[in-house]
Amino acid sequence: MHDDSKKGQIDSEELFKKFMYIMCDKESEKTYRLKSNAGEGIMRTHGIAPKIELIYSELESYYPMVKAEQEAFEYIEIMYMLDGHAEFEMENRRIASADKGDVCLFYSRLGARGTTFGEGGIRAISIVFEPDALREELNRFFSTKEFTDKPLFEYVLRSDSVVTMVASEMLKNTFTEIISVPEEYGEYHRKLLTLKAILALVDKRDDKSVDFRYFSGDASSKVHSARKLLGENIASDLSVEELADHVKLNRTTLQRVFKQMYGVTIFEYRTRIRMQEAKNLLLDDTITITEISGMCGYTNASKFSAAFKKYFGVTPKEWRHISFTNRL
Repeated sequence: MHDDSKKGQIDSEELFKKFMYIMCDKESEKTYRLKSNAGEGIMRTHGIAPKIELIYSELESYYPMVKAEQEAFEYIEIMYMLDGHAEFEMENRRIASADKGDVCLFYSRLGARGTTFGEGGIRAISIVFEPDALREELNRFFSTKEFTDKPLFEYVLRSDSVVTMVASEMLKNTFTEIISVPEEYGEYHRKLLTLKAILALVDKRDDKSVDFRYFSGDASSKVHSARKLLGENIASDLSVEELADHVKLNRTTLQRVFKQMYGVTIFEYRTRIRMQEAKNLLLDDTITITEISGMCGYTNASKFSAAFKKYFGVTPKEWRHISFTNRL
């Protein structure tokens, strides 16, 4: 007899093997390195129950898996951002962003066009599951039939983008515990903590912390252009109004979307790139500190030195001395 329930399902282990090299293969834990066509980084997976997996990721870049494969494997992913910044572009051109401490919920049927990570990549913990398999496991584990009345994670299934929210303290603590479980009975600790995290997120319809943080592809493209302008004009004091005029975007929208995409304000971002450039220039002892201050957009050396010390804890002169001493 033909079983339609199996139609279109792909074993997640086979999916991993297709796009990654396996580095470590234990009974309850597997570690993979992404192949070049899938990105750069590693993923470590733990089987929690049939069609429910826990995945720890350290990624510098990632490209969505072949769409035909992705569409055939229906799942929901809960991702907790341990560190870093990420942007997700969906097939419908919606753009969503997430930063350290955020929880993102994805539905595979929506489909992703691409992902972009901030400098240094991301570290994340994901719980990946098929909705029907999760319902069966919750009923079995808790000896109940309660998880049958309505679709689990209905608010995710109905969303037209990634659902992003700031993790509660309980969720932060739960995910932190997941990556530091004791070796003895670690498999059981991980299962308990994984189910705890899932239950905390099953129904968030009335939770004010839920943030449908997405914006149009057009707004995203214009904010990318604004960020590029800042990088190309470090010495210039472009105002927010001038930036908004350059990229043809409303000032308020530019400020809001910039903060959502990059996790910092426009002013904070400009300070960051100026300080990074200053460090690079200070390695060249043929350039004076006064010259560097002008090259980094400061009207005088004393203001530059004060900003540098506030950012790094040492003056430019002290940092230059330390860097040259370390090179000897």
